[in-house]
Amino acid sequence: MRTRTAITAVLLALAATTAACSSSSDKPDLAACKAAMEKQFKDAKNSEQGKRPDKCDGVDAKTMSQYTQEIFDDQTTK
Repeated sequence: MRTRTAITAVLLALAATTAACSSSSDKPDLAACKAAMEKQFKDAKNSEQGKRPDKCDGVDAKTMSQYTQEIFDDQTTK
């Protein structure tokens, strides 16, 4: 039960960060962003909830939302 609560809390925190935007003119590394999000999800017990991974600076909200859903789907099918 605590695992489901932790998963929900982390996913809500990740979803909340999708509204954040960056003024960086460089294209973000999408693969690095997704990997950072997956690591943050796996380390949920020790991570700061609601904190957007630094690797995701410049990633648009739609992509962040897509990654959040993919990570959630991966974790719930295991």
